[in-house]
Amino acid sequence: MYSQSVTDLLDSLTTPSRIGQRPGLEKIAALLRELGDPHRGLRILHVGGTSGKGSTATIAARILQENGYKVGLHVKPHLEEVQERFVVDGRPIEVERLVALIERAALFARAIGPSWYELTVAIAFAYFRDENVDAAVIEVGLGGTYDATNVVDPSAVVLTNIGLDHTEVLGDTVDLIAADKVGIVKRGVPVVSGILQPSARAIVEARCSSVDASLWSVDRDFSYCLAQLSVNGSRFNLRLPTRELAGLRLRPLGAHQVANAAVAVAGVDALAPAGLPVAETSIRRGLAEVTVAGRFEIVGESPTLLLDGAHNPDKMAALANALGALYPGRGVSAVLAFKKGHDVEATLRTLDPLLKRVVLTRFEATTDFGRGQAIEPAAIDAALNRLGSKAPRAVELDPIVACQRAIGEASPDDVIVVTGSLYLVGVIRTWLRHWP
Repeated sequence: MYSQSVTDLLDSLTTPSRIGQRPGLEKIAALLRELGDPHRGLRILHVGGTSGKGSTATIAARILQENGYKVGLHVKPHLEEVQERFVVDGRPIEVERLVALIERAALFARAIGPSWYELTVAIAFAYFRDENVDAAVIEVGLGGTYDATNVVDPSAVVLTNIGLDHTEVLGDTVDLIAADKVGIVKRGVPVVSGILQPSARAIVEARCSSVDASLWSVDRDFSYCLAQLSVNGSRFNLRLPTRELAGLRLRPLGAHQVANAAVAVAGVDALAPAGLPVAETSIRRGLAEVTVAGRFEIVGESPTLLLDGAHNPDKMAALANALGALYPGRGVSAVLAFKKGHDVEATLRTLDPLLKRVVLTRFEATTDFGRGQAIEPAAIDAALNRLGSKAPRAVELDPIVACQRAIGEASPDDVIVVTGSLYLVGVIRTWLRHWP
């Protein structure tokens, strides 16, 4: 009841973002001024990029928390409840507290007219200030330069990899997207980059040089080596400019999460000059204990059922690679739904060769773009046809029925993956928590 009232309250005070609309900073800046600029004075790790930034932010926050710091974490989107966007020391905000914060901002929001996302960002900063956090880890929502989070003066900046996503807003090449994302780099603020493409790395280097920001770039200033990959986790070695860490154990699964973890540790290390040093023991505990919901998350066995919100080509390639590495030779069934605005054909290209069968569905969820943002199953079917997919397909409009069908048709040795959207993953996670 409370979660629905929170959603209704946010809806009543905001205008949903439009797909393809380039955001700006004027409204978020005005709203924050009315709230007393709660983002000022926070020590912030600002995490941008295309894929992996949510995992990277979550891992960094857990490491800081393990070191005894009080840590705020703001990520986008949420999976099941909007409270997940306002987290302190691993605990989402209480609904009553969130309602009070929204009501505090209501008068200003009605006058300014922010988007749903802008209002939630402003409330996150207000919450973290009220909680007097030692550090806040803030994930960029879309792009960088004009994202609502780019009002901050961070203590360090992290850039994960760059890929093609939100091309209708950011541009249709990696270089154009990189040029937008480096807008979060601020003068004199240290930067950690996990970007691999040579042209995009050059853009990052040029930006850092122009604003006198020190840069740690992967495979140049820091590096990692994967030692073991299994369904029980990974082990890797990490070399940073400040120290070397051997035999690190990571709980989240997949080689892509090792890459995210390496960047997260480097990002945390870059916070030391801001008065946030982290001990090696905290890094080891944080990596070994952290969980990242909805990212290669195993939630059932016989058949294996896993949830992964891959919604762009890079994320789906990482999922496909992890499936091939961790479950070689196993039949893979997929429950698929996508949000509007994504290139479904390009996203499914790497997953399709693994597919044994597919159940197409949709979802009803409140997103930053309003409600009911899923594309129709027929559009996914058409994308698979263009790829020449041979996997048998079925359609179940109810996502829970779709998942039940996939489970019922699978053999005990199969792997079922629910993917295409974090909103779909959220629907299934909620159902599974109440499933006997």
